[in-house]
Formats: sequence, C-alpha cells, structure tokens
Amino acid sequence: MIKLFQRNTAFFLPYLFFLLIGAILQLLYSKEEIFLYINGNYHTAADYFFQYLTHIGDGVFYVGVILFLAAFSLRKALIALGCFISSSLFSQLLKKLVFLDELRPKAFFEHKNISLHTIEGLTVHSFNSFPSGHATTAFSVFCLLSILLKNKQMGYLWFVLALLAAYSRIYLSQHFFADVYAGSLIGVGTTLLVYYWLTIYFNKRDFPWQSKGFLDYIDERKKQAAK
Repeated sequence: MIKLFQRNTAFFLPYLFFLLIGAILQLLYSKEEIFLYINGNYHTAADYFFQYLTHIGDGVFYVGVILFLAAFSLRKALIALGCFISSSLFSQLLKKLVFLDELRPKAFFEHKNISLHTIEGLTVHSFNSFPSGHATTAFSVFCLLSILLKNKQMGYLWFVLALLAAYSRIYLSQHFFADVYAGSLIGVGTTLLVYYWLTIYFNKRDFPWQSKGFLDYIDERKKQAAK
C-alpha cells in the first residue's frame, strides 16, 4: 500500500493537504458558516460551469469510465466496477440507513430567514444530506484513474476534477462541506481497499482475458474472418 501512495503522489499529496485544511476549517467554523461562505460567493459563469461539471460525480459518468477501460483492459474495468459498487453501496447505506435524518441546506435553512443561492431550473434536494454521493463517486473514480493510468502527473488534474465536483455540491446548495468531506474519504478509502484486494486476487490467478480488452477481441475476430 505504501508503494501505491509513492507511485501516485500527484493525487495523494494534494488530497492529504485537502483533508488537513478541511479538518481545520471544520474545527474553526460551523457547517453553516462554511456553507454560507461558499454558497454566497457566486457568479453567472460559475453557475453555468458548476451545474454541468457536477455530473462528473454521477454514477453514469463512472459507468462510462468503466466501459472505456473495458475497451482496453477487462481487468481494469472489473476493478473499476468493484470500486464503483463498493463506494456507492457504502455511501448509500450511510445516507439511507444511518444518517437518514440529516437535512440538506434547503431544508436546514428553510425557517431561518436565510436566502440561498440556487440556479433556476435546477432541482435542489432537501433530505439525505450525509454523505455526498457525488463527492464519493468523483473521488473514487478520479483516485482510481490516477492509479490505473500510466501518466502519473495527471494525478494533479484528477484531484482538481474531484475537488471541483465536491465543491459544486456546496455551490449548488445540495450539500454541506462535511458531506463532501466524508464523501471524499469514503470514495478514496473504498477505492484503495478494493483496488488492493482485487489486484492481489487477479495476480494469483492466470486468467487469459486479464490483459485483453474488447478491442483486442474485435481485432481477433477481424483477423479470423480475413483468413
């Protein structure tokens, strides 16, 4: 696991810095203060940007990444599928069973005479705030990409995208900072555990399809048909 961190410092170093700064902010300020500061600093261009960028935290985006990986490596695609299912399941169990009474900002501030910044036409939810499913998904998928892809310097970009997806959930009045902070921990934590376990599992088994993707099978079919 230590070697895994060492090979992917471009993602994990800024992420650890985020965890440190996030912990300090939550010790110094209340969740209301952090939320209102972020939500209160808005711009028309940012409204447009974040209402679309937030979708990189959707399950649909993760499935798209899995299908992309499957085109080149079935092994990587199965690892990604395992990470997606594990992180999503853990997040939803906490959201729907353990913290089901946690209100989102819309319901939390409803009777406090505080006007939240929202975007016209965008549905703002009221319940099941903790943890953030979008933050979980974003940090899971981009953590995994930083591990799987060869260009390790891209880890900085993957971290920034994950962070922006998490930030968008507060900006769009969908979550508090604590929700996305916990979501990031769930996403990264489950991804590391599943990746580590499945890598050991596959390394011990010599499956012939491990190094192949759908494109390889298509090429083989074409070659056979051409004979």
